[in-house]
Amino acid sequence: MVKPGPNSYSFADPRPGPRREITVFTYRPSSFRADSPVVVVMHGRNRNGHEYRDWFGAQAERYGFLVVAPNFTEAQYAHPHEYNYGAMVDAAESPRPRRDWLFPVIDAVFDDVRRRFGSRRERYFLFGHSAGGQLVHRLATFAWSPMIERAVAVNAGSYTMPLAGIPYPHGLGGTGLGDKDLRALFSRPLLVLLGDADIDAGHPQLPREPDAMKQGPHRFARGHHYFDTARREAARLGVPLARELAIAPGVAHSAEDMAPHAARHLFGAG
Repeated sequence: MVKPGPNSYSFADPRPGPRREITVFTYRPSSFRADSPVVVVMHGRNRNGHEYRDWFGAQAERYGFLVVAPNFTEAQYAHPHEYNYGAMVDAAESPRPRRDWLFPVIDAVFDDVRRRFGSRRERYFLFGHSAGGQLVHRLATFAWSPMIERAVAVNAGSYTMPLAGIPYPHGLGGTGLGDKDLRALFSRPLLVLLGDADIDAGHPQLPREPDAMKQGPHRFARGHHYFDTARREAARLGVPLARELAIAPGVAHSAEDMAPHAARHLFGAG
């Protein structure tokens, strides 16, 4: 059994191709049991999984969940195609086969965690902030896993809009997804969590591609645009929208400050 508190270990990326190593940072709360919830935390642009693990430590102790923060170094997972875009496209934005996509690696990390920690959980919660929020909402769009209990996309810099007229990565154009796929997408439990102070239009890491700029001047506006577009498309299709929108008052572009809000939404006010 892994000792309580912070830990880390190496995990081999199971996909075909050159061998790549992921460092998995974990935090085991003192109250951990085999049936404790598991939260997989996806880092942002800075590839700082160890800090994300630490930022969730207090919440893990409060609510009793295991934190799992896999770290994808930029040396092995180039920005943004290998991480933000889930390796669905290459550097020239040409489509890649599904076997190369990043999304299933998260399930593999969870499977490995269950063995290491003696967990009996069959599903996990998924959190992603900034670039991690991009990854999480694209996973929810293109590769939802039955192992996910609920996903939280936080302060993403740009989104894949549920619209066929916009090319990937900022829309569904070229992906082959249609209305049947949208009906499935809108049934998935995705929380879009936004800090209402994340309004810096000059933030150095804010995506500035033309299709990203059309989503709004800053992350807070872009998150609203994404959610409003999904709500409109769900109404067009006549299906309920399972996703939710929540606001963290006074929070800017900070995963550390968003962690308590995400934990409360997942596990209650407590």
